[in-house]
Amino acid sequence: MRTKGRNFKILFVIIFMLILVYLIVGLKVFDKENLLEFFISGRESKGFGIFYTLIIMVLMVFFVPISWFSAIGAFLFGWRGYIYVIIAGMLASILAFYIAKIFREDVIKVVNKIYYKKERDMSLEAISRQIETHGMGYVFFMRSMPFIPFTVANYVSGLSSIPLRPYVIGTLLGLAPGQFITTYFFVKAVDIRENPMGAVIAAVIKGAYVLLVILWQRKSKYKTKE
Repeated sequence: MRTKGRNFKILFVIIFMLILVYLIVGLKVFDKENLLEFFISGRESKGFGIFYTLIIMVLMVFFVPISWFSAIGAFLFGWRGYIYVIIAGMLASILAFYIAKIFREDVIKVVNKIYYKKERDMSLEAISRQIETHGMGYVFFMRSMPFIPFTVANYVSGLSSIPLRPYVIGTLLGLAPGQFITTYFFVKAVDIRENPMGAVIAAVIKGAYVLLVILWQRKSKYKTKE
């Protein structure tokens, strides 16, 4: 059993590294303009929506920000982009959750390196404790608040003891409203010449949502100080 488990991990790492090399060298995924050009060139292809969903799922696992795909999805597909991003985000969150459990020590090193690239108000250890204490409620809080990157939250949750079901429910409940408002904003921004008032209303709604999120974060029982 141990040999099979070890072989599975080795195979998974090899596939993982090959995909990563292709994404960095072939698609240049961390260049936002190049990524957008790639999606634009293929959006008219049959079944491209499915391909788009799968590829951005993989990119989210590799720490590409979900916010990129909210804008790109609205620009390429309009409201369909919202569906693609939600599906990809949920799949990526589940995949990262299990990767964290299988490759725990390696994931800890990578996530720490990425998360602490800049100064943070809250440590990963504190976030993990909150997840373990509050479960689904804190996952929902994380997905609604901008204080922790989406993919980092996926891996930290996987490193915690939270079961899959409350994790998935909390993720969906937190992700869906924010992405809906963000997509609405970008969809209206794309049509700003034809409907400037719609873009203004979308900007107001987006601003109100951000303000509400900030106020909630300040008053929330989940907020902790270092």
